Order: sequence, then structure tokens, then C-alpha cells
Amino acid sequence: MPLLFLFLIAMVVRNVTLPGAMEGVAFYLKPDFSKITAELFVFVLGQVFFALSLGFGVMITLSSYLDKNENLVQTAVITAITNTIIAILAGFMIFPSLFSFGVAPDSGPTLVFQSLPIVFSHMWAGSVFAVIFFSLLLIAALTTSLTIYEVLITTIQEKTKIRRTAAITIVLAAIFIFGNIPSILSYGPWKDVSIFGKNIFDAFDYISGNILFMLTALGSALFVGFVMKDEAKEELLYKGNHTTVNIWFAYVKYLVPLVILLIFISNLF
Repeated sequence: MPLLFLFLIAMVVRNVTLPGAMEGVAFYLKPDFSKITAELFVFVLGQVFFALSLGFGVMITLSSYLDKNENLVQTAVITAITNTIIAILAGFMIFPSLFSFGVAPDSGPTLVFQSLPIVFSHMWAGSVFAVIFFSLLLIAALTTSLTIYEVLITTIQEKTKIRRTAAITIVLAAIFIFGNIPSILSYGPWKDVSIFGKNIFDAFDYISGNILFMLTALGSALFVGFVMKDEAKEELLYKGNHTTVNIWFAYVKYLVPLVILLIFISNLF
């Protein structure tokens, strides 16, 4: 990850100095208020949940491995700030280069696997930059996936008492059979198969990012706010300010569930 961060810095400096790059910067930074809809907030929440590994048990699972003296509040703040900085840098790396080389500013897999290769092909030593970028992207994706797998592996171990190697085998096999294969085939032999008007890969992405993440995050907030209560406060109070913890607790208990519900319901109708 440090290498990816340094690569982002280098690419940002390189790309914002390209001819026509300022059009991309303007496109990236200039807001279009006509696009603000309930669906947009759903996408934003989905992106936040995915980027910070919220809503599917990763933070809960990983925090169980932390030392008892770890400052959870400080760790959470550092994680959120670091993630935001990297996301902003990624935008400055991508959009100026797209406009400089006349490539359409698409999103998702199209941007990463179709638009960016075109950009790299127009750059000096583009093949080298492409290899570095996609190698680092692969490493980042794999390390992120490992944290998600850990949630499933740990849960299976605790519920069934089987060995870790067996739990890993079950999780990886299930993901490969029910996730990877359908996603790969959705751009080939199964391209005509649709779920909610989307191909299998896009449907998986939409359902997980815009429905499941929100529902599990809602459940987590309600559980922490109304079930755990004292246990949650005790974990956060170490080296923490009582006032800050109480504000956070009220925020998670009341405001977070309300906001998630309002956005989710408004998007349905």
C-alpha cells in the first residue's frame, strides 16, 4: 500500500501537467447539483461502506485481534482520513489524463479496464506505468479481499469448530463457484442473462453495494446502540473523551439508522 500511495503521488504530478488536464480537474471538482438524487446518496453510502469495509463485519472481526489498549477512536479516524486522501488522489490521477487524451470518463470496470489502458498507451513509458499500476491494484484488491474472507472464515470456525484450513477451503470454493464463475461468464456466454436489468457482474455489484451493505450496516448500528450499549462504551472509553464517546454513541444509535432508512426507502420509491 505505501508503494501504491507513492505511485499515486507520482501519477498525479504527471497527469495534472498534461495538455488539457485542467478540463479533467474542472470535471472532477465542479459539482453538478442536478445529479443530487436519492439514488446518488445510495451510491455514496455504498462506496463509503465498501471503501471503509463497513457493513459486512470486517471491522468487527479485525478489531477482535487488536490489543486491549488500542485506541479505537484514533484508529478509526486515521483509517477514514487516509482512505479519503487516497480516493481524492486517485481522482486527480485519472480524470486529468482522460480529458487530456480524449477518453470518455466512464465509471467502474469500464474506467479501470478499458479507459485507463488507452491512457497508458498514449503516455511515455506507458507500458511500464500500466504494469506498475495494475500490479499494485491487484495487490490492493487481494489484501482487501482477504479481510472479507476472514469474516467468513472466522464465523465458520466459531460456529462449526472445524479447522481453519477446512474453513478456508469452504469459503474460497463457494466464492469461486457462486461468485467468480458467474461474474466472468457474464461478459461471455452468459452475457444475455440479466438480473434487475443488469448482467450478473453488475447485479452482484449493485445488490452488495446498494442493498446488502446498507442493511447490514443498519443492523450493526442497531445492535451496537440497543443491544451492546455498555460493552461498546467501555471499548471506546480507553484514552477517549467521555463527551466524544457519548456523542458518537447517540449518533450511531439514532442518526445513522434514521439516515440509512430514509435514503434506502426514498431510493425504492
